[in-house]
Amino acid sequence: MSEQRPTRVEGLEPHEVDDGLVVYQAGTDRVHYLNPTASVVFELCTGEHTEAEIEELVGDAWSLPEPPREEVRTCLAQLRAEGVVV
Repeated sequence: MSEQRPTRVEGLEPHEVDDGLVVYQAGTDRVHYLNPTASVVFELCTGEHTEAEIEELVGDAWSLPEPPREEVRTCLAQLRAEGVVV
């Protein structure tokens, strides 16, 4: 389990939409469309939670019997690759 505490980068403008979030990144003039799961992961990237805690919280949000560890790790990797989370 990773002890990293993912954090959203500065300068993002998230906007709620019916099926998740639209995040505008002014520095790169890019728009990111996040589905409901990615939206929850993104919202939890405040620097307060470890990656393991985010996995647990996502599992709790959907009342899953087991935390979706691989899915959250994949989502975090994609958010990092897009430059919206460090």
